[in-house]
Amino acid sequence: MKSSSKRVSSFLFLLFLFLLGGCVGKTDFDALRRDQENTSKELLAVQRNMYSLNTDIRGQLEDLKKRTADLRKEVGELNTEVRSKVGFLEKEMETSSQPMRRHQADLGARVDKLQMDVQALMGRFEEGKYFAEKNFQETKTLREGHQTKLEDLDKRIADMKKSLETPEKKTDVPEKEKAEKETSLEKPSAETPAKPEEAKDPASKIPEKPVKTAALTPDDAYKNAYDLYNKGNIPAAREEFKRFLGAHPKSKYAENAHFWLGECYFSEKKYDEAILEFDEVIKKFPKGNKVPDALYRQGMAFLEMKDTMNAKLIFKEVVKRYPKSDQATRARKKMQELP
Repeated sequence: MKSSSKRVSSFLFLLFLFLLGGCVGKTDFDALRRDQENTSKELLAVQRNMYSLNTDIRGQLEDLKKRTADLRKEVGELNTEVRSKVGFLEKEMETSSQPMRRHQADLGARVDKLQMDVQALMGRFEEGKYFAEKNFQETKTLREGHQTKLEDLDKRIADMKKSLETPEKKTDVPEKEKAEKETSLEKPSAETPAKPEEAKDPASKIPEKPVKTAALTPDDAYKNAYDLYNKGNIPAAREEFKRFLGAHPKSKYAENAHFWLGECYFSEKKYDEAILEFDEVIKKFPKGNKVPDALYRQGMAFLEMKDTMNAKLIFKEVVKRYPKSDQATRARKKMQELP
């Protein structure tokens, strides 16, 4: 196409020269004419090519427009479908999110409540910790005081025991006098305190005759002493329990014998001796069945002696060592009654 343009330009240039010079020959004119025809033919070919090209381009443009329109239509349909689906999904999400929102709201409220509860618990914990530490210190102080009082009490009991043992050593009697004393026990003695009922009517009740334990088995000797106690013959029972313990200190009834000997002293209002005898039960038989009773009766003996401080101390020891026992229940009741 560029060569044709050059030829046309050349032709026009030669024609211009011909007209200007007027000296161009026929031959040259024919040649020029042939060139012009060739150029015209080339121009026609170019025009045909241009027309064909334009036709192709138009066809392609029309096809492209059609395809573009189809694509736009498809895109529009897709947009419509997408919008429909998006709307449906939004509606579904809205519908499904409502319970979730409610659940989240409830969960948030629960979390807030839990936080408040935790804060309240932390406050209570700190308060409890403070009071626990305070109570621990107070309990420690009380325990130390309690231990000191117990030690003082043990010392006092030991001193009482020594003071009671000393007169016995000083007043040792010969064997003859002992035999006479044992014989005299078989008869009513003026030294034996009679109960009010016996003083009114001496014939109404004859004191039981103590049986000599030497001729009895340990079981029979203990039973004899216990029967005397149950019948109210306290002095005779006391002597029989002492004889039994002297003859059978390691008997299976030794624990009970010490306890009932203490009860004999208690009945005779010899509270010091009773306390010491109950202490024998506690120290010699720490795991025995009579220990709670002996400890409680010690407290009662101190109470009878108007020693409320030591009585409270003993009752507290009963509750501490045997909290579920009947003796602990009675000890608590006594402590409530005390000032």
